[in-house]
This record gives sequence, structure tokens and C-alpha cells, in this order.
Amino acid sequence: MRVKFSPRNPVCIVGLIVLWRVLLLVLTAQPVPANDAAFFDGAMVNWFLHGHYFNPSLAAVFPISGHQIYAAYPPLYQVALLVWMKLFGTTVISAMALHVMLFAFASVLVVLIVKKFFPLSTNYALVPLMLLAVTFDDRPEGLAHIFGLSALLLTTKAIANGGNWRLSAGVALALLCALYTSVIVAAMYFGMGFIAAAVAWLSSRRNILLAPFFVAAVLFVAITCCIAKIEPLWWAGFQENARQTPVLSIGFRKPQLLEILKLIRTAPVFLLALACLPFLWRWRKAILSSTEPWLALFAGIFVMGWALLVADMTLLAANYVGYILFVQVLLAAGLLALVRNYYPARQNLFQLAIVGCVIISFIRAVGLSTWGAACAWKNSYSQTHEVLLGEFAPFARTNFPVIMSSAYLYTALEAGVQNPVHSDWYFDRGNWTNNADLIGFIAVQPRRLVLVQYDYYRAFAPLLERLRLEQAEVKITVRDLTKVRTPDSIPPMQRVLQHISWAPVIVDLEWPQRGH
Repeated sequence: MRVKFSPRNPVCIVGLIVLWRVLLLVLTAQPVPANDAAFFDGAMVNWFLHGHYFNPSLAAVFPISGHQIYAAYPPLYQVALLVWMKLFGTTVISAMALHVMLFAFASVLVVLIVKKFFPLSTNYALVPLMLLAVTFDDRPEGLAHIFGLSALLLTTKAIANGGNWRLSAGVALALLCALYTSVIVAAMYFGMGFIAAAVAWLSSRRNILLAPFFVAAVLFVAITCCIAKIEPLWWAGFQENARQTPVLSIGFRKPQLLEILKLIRTAPVFLLALACLPFLWRWRKAILSSTEPWLALFAGIFVMGWALLVADMTLLAANYVGYILFVQVLLAAGLLALVRNYYPARQNLFQLAIVGCVIISFIRAVGLSTWGAACAWKNSYSQTHEVLLGEFAPFARTNFPVIMSSAYLYTALEAGVQNPVHSDWYFDRGNWTNNADLIGFIAVQPRRLVLVQYDYYRAFAPLLERLRLEQAEVKITVRDLTKVRTPDSIPPMQRVLQHISWAPVIVDLEWPQRGH
């Protein structure tokens, strides 16, 4: 099928966005992997380089996943890593390229749903621009979104054309794969698809697609119970991570100002949809009686999306807000179609509202393409890689601990560092106290820190100041190798733009109480 280039064609817009991501990777090696990247990738890198399927950088806190077998998360992302790294190697650039590919696949699924099921008379050119907000995508959730969006695609197709056993099996399989990639992301898509099927039933459609959801849920529980029984070490490794990184916070909480700002920046279309509730309520009978499958999908995304966002602000970790970024595009498409169908006099005004949402969403994308490009010009990935090999060389011959950021752990394993320590996991976060990080840091007594700008300025610079007050005899030498000042070093910019520079901050420590 030929695709005619047009600024009104969402397929072309998605193609340009994917091209931007590819060029951003090739020319600037951005976005620099964030804290979780090597947490999920390190075991497979260690397997290919050294023959052991565990992540040594986690050993201080995760004795199973860090020293026996990596079992901290559902396994399907590890399967994808196994295939990818077998073909393209274990470098950090290889891992980044995998996530660009996953982003491209998920983006194509989003635009395919819009093109296939949403009214063709509506101009959707603006909505794919919301994908510019997807920049932190170096976790297994990138793969989980593909499975989840596939489940939504098949569910909507079944609503539109009538269910059959092939579609039902496809939905159940996609949901099961999503659950074994990321449980939270899978739960979101599970809820969206189930609500869409329920809305289709309320609209008096004959072909109901509820059975695959029950099948996927039952199979997930049954398989998980079997794994826990047959391979208790795997289950213990998963519980080890669950204790350190609980999904639920301690009781309900009021959302903090920074969490509210994060919600506004990440999910502006959901806020716009909430503001449109009076309009939607006015047309509720027409909407609920419609047999259009996109309306059922819109209802599922709106209801389940807001359920997740409210939970993020009150019960779950606020970082889960980012999980709605792909379905936010579908929500924007649904809003545009609803306005055109039921309130055409306000189409232009609503288009402006969507433009405002896009502007809010691509602030980070602009920063990566400008400030980030300047950082890459002065401190490229290749230059940093050579510097890191030299900095890590002494620690391939000794067992002295080196705390390092996630982005540098790939090179550390390549260099054979004997005792790498992930910058997030040098102390037990499951037993957090006011001084847990300082106590853990002193217990580890690292000889060197190799940190990205984000980790140094946000976490370790204050920690080192406290260390100076606690143990003045420790000699601390800081070398910041950046040639362009980064947003992470500027407090007002720290929460706007992060992880754009490869330039490391290297800290050498001399501990008088430890001999050579």
C-alpha cells in the first residue's frame, strides 16, 4: 500500500517522528539511558560477556538477581534482549537502538488503530505529535506497550467485525505476553480492553469479547503459581525486587506539587478530556447507543487511564504516569472525532487546545535536539567511552567497589570491572531511614564514583556534602568532565530536562580506615 506524503496524514507524521528518534540516536546518542536501563539489561550483558546470567551491579542489595540468577522482573523482555544482543552486541548503543525499534513498532500500532477504526473525516495530523513526549523508554515497558496495543487493536477489530476464536486467542495471547513483560502496563491495557468490550455489550452488540480477558487472567495466575512451585529461586528473586521497589506506597497520600506538575506535563490530553466531561455527559445517550468501535475504545482508555492516573497520584509511584503516553494519542484522536461529530462549531477551538497539549508534551524533545545536541558535540558518546575504559581499567585488577550510573555499566562490564555497583542500589531502599543512603555508602566504601550529570547533581553531590560533615578525614576529589553546562547542574532546570549529556562526573575517594 502506497502512503502519500501529506502533513495531514498521521502515518507520515509518525514516520518523521521515528526518523527524528533514529537521527537523535545516530548523531547524538540520546536520550542517555536513565537509572533503570542497566538494572534490566545488565544480566544479559553479563551473560554474553562473562557467561553468568545475573547482574553483578545489584549484588549489594539483591543477592539473588545480583549473584545467582536474574529474576527481578517478568522474563519476556529478557528474551527480546537475548535475541537482540546476539545480533547487535551488548553495548549501550545497541540497547538504545532496541528501544528506538520498540518505540517505532508501538507508534505504528497507535497510528494503525487510528487509521483503521476512527472516523476518516476527522483530521488527525496533530495527534501523533504527542509521541514526541516518549523519550524515557529504556525499560521493559517499551515491549509491554507493543503487546498491550496489539491487544487493543485486536479487541477493537473484534468489536467492529465480530469476534471469532482467532481474535479471541490473539487478545488472550497479547495480554498474557504483556503481563509477563510488565504487570502494571499490562493491567492498564487489560482494563482498557475489558471496558471497551463491556461498552460494546452495553451498546447491544451481539459479538462480545470478554472471554479472552478471563482466559488471560486465569492463565497468568496458574502459570505464575507453577513457576513459584517449580522454581522457588526465581520466585524469591522476584519477591526480592518487589520488597525493594513496592508498587504501592505506604497508605494513601495527597499528591505533591511536583507530582501534579508531572501529571500536567505528561498527561495534558487526559486533563483536557476531564474538562470535556460536561460535554460528554450531554451526549452520553448517543455515545452509548452508538455501534462505532472507536467509541468503545475511547471509553476504555478514558476510564482506565484516569483510574491509573488517580492511583499514581495517591497510592502508586508517580512515575507510572508515563505509562499512558501511547494511549494518550488515541484519546486525543477520540476527542477530535467526538467534537467533529457532536459539536462541530468548536472544532477550531478544540484543535488549538490539542496544539497546547502538544507544546506541553514536546518540551523535552526540543531540549534533546538543541541543548542535548550541544552537549553531544562537546562530549560525544565515543569520546566518553574511551575515557571510561581508562577510568575502569584499574578496577579490572582489583575488587574495590566502583559506584556508577546505569548508562556506564555496559562499559564497566565490557572493561571487566570486578565490583561494579549500580548508583541506585548501594543500600537497602526497602528499609529507608533519613540516613540510609549515607550509612550504605559508608558501608560500601567505594573508591570511585562514575556518574552521569543527573545522578551527581540530584543525589550524590548532597550525599558527599553529608559525608564530609560525617567523616571529614575522607578525601574526596571531584572531576566534572563536561564541556557544556548541563540542565542537571542548574536547579530550576533539573526537573525540565535530564539525561542529555554523556560527560561523566568522576569522584575519587580515599578512605583512611581501609588499607590496600
